[in-house]
Order: sequence, then structure tokens, then C-alpha cells
Amino acid sequence: KLPAFLHVISDIIRVKAEQKGLAFRLYLPANLPASVMIDERRLRQVLLNLLGNAVKFSDRGEVCLYVHNLKHNDAEATLRFEVQDTGPGIPADQLQTIFNPFEQAGDMQRRHGGSGLGLSISRQLVKLMGSDILVYSRLGAGSHFWFELTLPLGDELTPSPSPAKTSDLH
Repeated sequence: KLPAFLHVISDIIRVKAEQKGLAFRLYLPANLPASVMIDERRLRQVLLNLLGNAVKFSDRGEVCLYVHNLKHNDAEATLRFEVQDTGPGIPADQLQTIFNPFEQAGDMQRRHGGSGLGLSISRQLVKLMGSDILVYSRLGAGSHFWFELTLPLGDELTPSPSPAKTSDLH
């Protein structure tokens, strides 16, 4: 089930956030589809990277994962995944370069423990799923990353069309 998948991601991040004294919040809409067809590994990697960065670069406040059901019909749903933090923010002149391989924003102390590939890989994975990662940030006020995916609704009675590439999160 999609909600259960998102709760597992949240539990992983919540532990990391609480170790740093941060709050972690997950916001799911009441009308979240129970089942969608998606490459579960790709989505997990992207969400864990964005949320992990939010925890890594925040020293106070909170990290939030919002999932919005923007539109849906009987066949598909368009979901927006948003990661917000109360970290130091990213300078405007670095907002696009953070997606380049081996680029990292922030002070040198925070850059340790990463290769600078996470956002680049995450952006490529989201592009493979038909979207892009967007970012808004203000210095001293945190960062906000988001992407939208239009996903076919899953059917518990029908197996995934390509088990090697997609999972039916139901």
C-alpha cells in the first residue's frame, strides 16, 4: 500500500531527525490512492535522499514530507511529493548547481559525509519517471524541494506489467 510505503520512509527519517533533535512530520491527504504503479526503488531512493539532506543540513526545527493528491480519476493520480526543512537555506546563486554531479551547497563542515551525487542522481531518477525536481530556498528560512508524478492506479487483482521495473504499491 502506498500509505504504508510512505510510513516506512518516514520511520527511517524520523529516527535520524530525532537523533539531531529535529521534529519530523508526515502529511498525507485523506484521498491518497491506496495503490499506484511505480518503480518503488526509484521513489524510495529519491525520497530518502531529499529527506536525508533535509535532516543533514538542518540543526533546528523540523523536516516535513507532504504528499498531495493534485488530481485523480479512475485510471491515474497526479501526486506531488514535497520535502521542506528549516535549515540554513541555499544561496540563490547555488540553486541550480546543487543538481550538478559532485556539487554541494553549504559550509564545508556540512558537506562531509556526502559525495555530491545524491541530488544529481535523484533528479535523473525523477526525470526517468517523467518529472523534475524543483527547489525554492531562502537563506535562514530553509529549503523546499518538490516533484510531481502522474501514476497509474494499481489494482490488487492485476499483477504489475513489468515486475522488474515497477511495483504495485497497494
